[in-house]
Amino acid sequence: AVTAAADAQIAIAQAWDRLRRGALYADLSTAPASLKHDLNDSATMRGLAFADVALMAPVPGLGLATPALASGSGAHRYAELVNGFGGAVEVVSEEAGDAATRKLLRSVFVKGLTGVLIETLRAADAAGEGTWLRDHLAGVVTSADGALLDRLLSGTPAHAKRRAEEMEHAATLLRQLGVEPSITEVIARMLHDTDTSSMPVWIPSPSES
Repeated sequence: AVTAAADAQIAIAQAWDRLRRGALYADLSTAPASLKHDLNDSATMRGLAFADVALMAPVPGLGLATPALASGSGAHRYAELVNGFGGAVEVVSEEAGDAATRKLLRSVFVKGLTGVLIETLRAADAAGEGTWLRDHLAGVVTSADGALLDRLLSGTPAHAKRRAEEMEHAATLLRQLGVEPSITEVIARMLHDTDTSSMPVWIPSPSES
């Protein structure tokens, strides 16, 4: 079923009369693990295999080749079926909800980055610097790699206070430009509250990065 999360329960209920015991039901909605657990329980009670499927890229232009994650009792069956037609499904586990969890964790970054870009470029447009900043950011993204990720994070505990103050100045600029600094202010507060104990456990120390 390819539905919104709000419609996932309705979709699986409507499918009962059309599915035989032992059939595979795959849910491709973007939903929290708790909902995937409920869908899995419903499928199991009716003798169905269940696949929690998370699409990891836009479908237009890729179709069945869209990278996807799958988990649940029917994950391997789903992967074999779709990959047999040129799909790109990776099985995460046999626990429904694991694929959904990975996608939503990724969404924090991808959708969060989108929000940051919107706020940043609104301010740049207001300052008459939209074209310059868009081109500059495109260069940053093009040259980005894993080392950049480590570098951005590894130096944060030591420089969090200075970076927080910098973001507060940026928030002031946005207000002067008539742009609400919603995300900018949140970042400033987060940096104020950041120290070594609050960083992800895998972050390398500055000497290692």
